[in-house]
Amino acid sequence: MKGGKGLGFLNTLLCGLQILLSGVSLLGVVFVLDSYMDQPLVSIGLALAMMPAAIILHESGHYFGARFNCMTVLSMRVMAVEIQFLRRGFKLCWSPQSKGRKLGGYLMVAGNLKRPLRRQMLWMVMMGPVLNLVMSLACFGLWWFTHGLASALAMGFSLVNLGMGLTNLLPTLRGHASDGMVFIVWWLHQNDDRPELAQTRLLALSVAGTPSEQLPEADIVNLSQGSMPGPLIALDYRLTALLNRGQWQAAVLLERELELLLQASPKIGMDTLIRLLRIELSFARAYLQRDVTGLWSDWMNQDINWYAPWLRPRCEALRSILLGDLQQAETHLQRALREAKGCKIASQQHSETILAQHLRALASKSAFS
Repeated sequence: MKGGKGLGFLNTLLCGLQILLSGVSLLGVVFVLDSYMDQPLVSIGLALAMMPAAIILHESGHYFGARFNCMTVLSMRVMAVEIQFLRRGFKLCWSPQSKGRKLGGYLMVAGNLKRPLRRQMLWMVMMGPVLNLVMSLACFGLWWFTHGLASALAMGFSLVNLGMGLTNLLPTLRGHASDGMVFIVWWLHQNDDRPELAQTRLLALSVAGTPSEQLPEADIVNLSQGSMPGPLIALDYRLTALLNRGQWQAAVLLERELELLLQASPKIGMDTLIRLLRIELSFARAYLQRDVTGLWSDWMNQDINWYAPWLRPRCEALRSILLGDLQQAETHLQRALREAKGCKIASQQHSETILAQHLRALASKSAFS
């Protein structure tokens, strides 16, 4: 008990130090710029504009650290801008974060199964603050050799990056773990087979192309027994496996399990995942009952099209088949397959290919009935 209180006090102290460092670095930037321009409002504006640039640099450091170890980068967020990496290129959208989850930026990655996870994570975690500190040093050198406005801007950006690098290195837990805290956790890490890393392993396998029906059952069980959103993600893996096998009745029965999970646990920050599960369940029910009225019809939520762009055309393909428009159904299917092909999670293409076969088989039956 005393140890827990002591760690809590230390965490509070370090969080306070983070806030202090951030504030001092920002005020330092304003002071440096204003001492040259003598325009406080402009100086404040420039100082605030430097923050997103430093965050971009920070997340780029994480990105390069991940790619250096051949990890797969799935998405990256910089403030309200989210970037999703595809097999060819990327796409981005304006996506303000919900209240209570205000992160400057983050990276979603999948590990490389051929390399030790500890090394991969240490490189990825540290490269963010390290790149900030390297940029701070470079800008300090630029300040030394330049004069006038360029010198002031160089010193300002140096201070911003210094503050960001140091605050991220402090090991804190304030809603989310800082880079410093994550580094300590992975530095002490010894066993890649720990139950707590079930989702890490499952995601890596899915990205590598392992179908949901071939994923380790033990990891799915471990995930389902953990805290939210683990049980929802485990249910998603199980649902996908049943859909791939064409076990529609068993898939529909998972709806009751989903509702029980939602009644027993808080749903904060999981709206999109829950909606995706419900759409897949409605797809299974419509296929099983051959009833178009059961299909999901509310596509106003743009998150669905962003995270699962193959889902709507696949549902529309089933709708067209049930309504007898087989040509339109094939058009929708081709679009769903194209979207899945661009996804970096290779198992998604496998799943959509199998589901397309199920739908084409249903279309053939409809054509001869």
